[in-house]
Amino acid sequence: MKKYLLTLPNLLFVVLLGVVIWPYSELAKIDYYTKNPSKLHEPTVFLVVLVLIHIYYLVQSRRNNKYRVANDIATVVYLLLLAWELVTMKFNIVSRIYIYFPPPENIFYVFFSDYKEILTGLVYSMRLLVIGFTLGIFLGVVLGLVVGWIPRLRKAVFPIAKAVSSVPALVYTPYVVMLMPSFIFASIFVIFLGVFWPTFMNMINRVGTIDHKIIDTAKVLNTPLHTTLFRVILPYTLPRIINNLTVMISVAIMTLTAAEMLGSNSGIGYFIRKYSVMIDYTRTIAGILFIALVVTVLNWLVDLLKKKLVRWDY
Repeated sequence: MKKYLLTLPNLLFVVLLGVVIWPYSELAKIDYYTKNPSKLHEPTVFLVVLVLIHIYYLVQSRRNNKYRVANDIATVVYLLLLAWELVTMKFNIVSRIYIYFPPPENIFYVFFSDYKEILTGLVYSMRLLVIGFTLGIFLGVVLGLVVGWIPRLRKAVFPIAKAVSSVPALVYTPYVVMLMPSFIFASIFVIFLGVFWPTFMNMINRVGTIDHKIIDTAKVLNTPLHTTLFRVILPYTLPRIINNLTVMISVAIMTLTAAEMLGSNSGIGYFIRKYSVMIDYTRTIAGILFIALVVTVLNWLVDLLKKKLVRWDY
């Protein structure tokens, strides 16, 4: 029992709770530039977030294979939050840049006060992400499988694809947003580009370097071509495809956010642009943290997908 109670994360959690509950510094209530009282929110939402984080840590630390990793991650998170709280709310070290570096109480309060706008933007962004991401993965896998299987086609297409795929999808974003008939089509197309090219290239490489013994075995058994491609080659390449999904998700989110910041009137990228233009950096930082949370959840779902679809690779 002591192994789980007497840990550094538990100690830091208690210290952090005490620091948050402790009364604010009087200086922290004064805006450096206007000399007027700053709007400081009650720490209730921040405390709820801390409790949820600690519950998740306790659950993860119970797993023997994740005990040390959970401790290390929780320690780093609590140290960062503790430093943030002390710098902004207790010692007021950053009073000169308070508008650019708001306290955590105010930032996490945004998730409570603006939850409708945040969730509406999330639904809008996820709809575009799912369509563009699915099209990019599907066409990248199918076309990469065909091109990688035919040596002559692979030698002709691969150098061209390599040159085109080296250009980041973000470079196309301003042009595509202006060219497409609507922002929805533009966003889907840009996400598609960001996902399709890496998937296509990885499939060509993977299929082109497959062990010839596998192909020879299929030929000896007189396996039909479509069966060889989709029942032999595809399962062989599937672990690499799913392992790359975490990178693809980050690229897709980055591309979508950039597109939304250019021409959208909704979405998580638009939320950040809207409030950064209004010099409301509390909501801007909250939007950035929300994107990080969304990417984390999506990567967690990918890990679950790995365990379900490619068990033979574990």
